[in-house]
Amino acid sequence: MFFSEEYEPRLDDYNEQGNLSLESILKILENCGRHHSQKVNDRKADNGIAWVLADWRVQISRRSKGSEKLYLTTWVHGKAPASSICRDFLVTDQNQQEYIRASARFALVDLGKKRLTRISPELFESYGPEEKRMFEDDLPKMQEPDSFSLEHTIQLRRSDIDYNGHVHNTRYLDFAMEALPEEYYRQDGCKSFRINYRNPVMLSDHPVLRMKETETGFVFGIYVEEKLYTMIEIV
Repeated sequence: MFFSEEYEPRLDDYNEQGNLSLESILKILENCGRHHSQKVNDRKADNGIAWVLADWRVQISRRSKGSEKLYLTTWVHGKAPASSICRDFLVTDQNQQEYIRASARFALVDLGKKRLTRISPELFESYGPEEKRMFEDDLPKMQEPDSFSLEHTIQLRRSDIDYNGHVHNTRYLDFAMEALPEEYYRQDGCKSFRINYRNPVMLSDHPVLRMKETETGFVFGIYVEEKLYTMIEIV
């Protein structure tokens, strides 16, 4: 089942360069996926079960400017029984010219037992899974660098925390953007990014961000007590 909707960006969706911000891109995609779940009447949360975001892969062909309306399509693929599925996205203009393509992996988690649970064939089929893929390879594993060139402590704010008591998914990307060298931040030339969520950061944690420059961009690791919690790659 391909689920489609339109989105008209707001003023606060744009950054100072006049481009749709990376955080706004993630929020728009996440909301589209949530609307798809509502459409198929996915009510597993009533039983203490929730979809937890594990990975993002976003490729930007061009950035929306001004008041251009966005046309979004999302669908799921994978198999059941399993503990996670992939959801793909395509964002275009009114002429079907591509802005963004993306893929996300969601794991089904029993919140009470704090462990993965199996996706039933019935739940999986309710989404009308499709064969189409936005990328040839499904979210290849991100490798942790051997060393980093920069390190600083992240000062968490109460506004960084979502309704689950964790740092919100989009905030991790903000932490990385704030650490970018000034020239790259001002260029606002991001072509793609990956985020791999391994453990949720809580308000009581004291996370440390580490950065390494690569041939194509930057890799970031967010650590709590020397344990890797999140990896981010910006190209």
